[in-house]
Amino acid sequence: MEVINKEHPLISVIVPIYKVEKYLGKCIESIIAQEYSNIEIILVDDGSPDNCGKICDDFATKDARIKVIHKENGGLSSARNAGIDIATGEYLGFVDSDDSIEPFMYKKLISSIIENKTKLAVCAVNYVFENGKILTKSNLGDNCTFDFYQAMIEMNSHRIFDMGAWSKLYHRDLFFDLRFPEGKLSEDYYIMYKIFDRAQKISYVSTPCYNYLQRQNSITHNVRINHDHEYAAKEQMEYLEKKYPELKVLGHTAYASAALTVYDSYIKNAVSCPQKDIKHFKSVVRENRQYIKNADFLSKSKKVQFQLFSISTAMYNIVFKVYRKIKRV
Repeated sequence: MEVINKEHPLISVIVPIYKVEKYLGKCIESIIAQEYSNIEIILVDDGSPDNCGKICDDFATKDARIKVIHKENGGLSSARNAGIDIATGEYLGFVDSDDSIEPFMYKKLISSIIENKTKLAVCAVNYVFENGKILTKSNLGDNCTFDFYQAMIEMNSHRIFDMGAWSKLYHRDLFFDLRFPEGKLSEDYYIMYKIFDRAQKISYVSTPCYNYLQRQNSITHNVRINHDHEYAAKEQMEYLEKKYPELKVLGHTAYASAALTVYDSYIKNAVSCPQKDIKHFKSVVRENRQYIKNADFLSKSKKVQFQLFSISTAMYNIVFKVYRKIKRV
């Protein structure tokens, strides 16, 4: 049964868990310590072969707000969906099990939602490296709201926030008849533009509230190069072109950018990119050249990146590696 309290609505925080026993305790403790206490914490043990299941059960004996699901391994989307299905909160939040959140995160997000009369809020993020380094975007700006058009530009240009499900708080209605696609990577990309469309107005909290751990062996840093990021961007492009033609430039530019991001993954992981894929990526960038040129939300450096890739992949590879070495990311 859904629990609704207009002044302090219940928030369901869903944590998908798999092989993270090294980080799990810190993650759960950061949720328990939230200044906003009207939360239920749903820990989804996605068939983890280590001690994660026991850690979840131990925490559940100490805090009545914790619910634990033990299920067969089905992947990140499957775990999140299982949590959504049993959540009773009016609002939903997601925390990945190797990350942590600041104690004021959900207090700030729910306050922003109520104050601005939105159904979705997003916060700034700290990128935390295992060597202790922390990066926070410098152009955080002020607390504000975005309409759908502005929010889509920000999300796709990654200037302030991106598609990550975990930096946001959602009214549960936004997930009505909508779930994360199972068997896919870049699962957030596949549905976030649809959620933004339903929300139409998005609150932004400029204070970094979410601590996103950059693990070298995480899903996004392994050597299996997956093209789902590009496929999701193409679906978004087709969706926007049909429903919001005024966002056609954004959709096509984001698709080209996603194709280039997949190519970058080959370089980052020192994996040889098949020639047929290189040809495909070049084709995507060149076919969308005019949209890239007209995208006033793109930085000059990003446009140069597209141009360099179109001219010479060999030179692009060298520049990309030098840039990463300088930035140490």
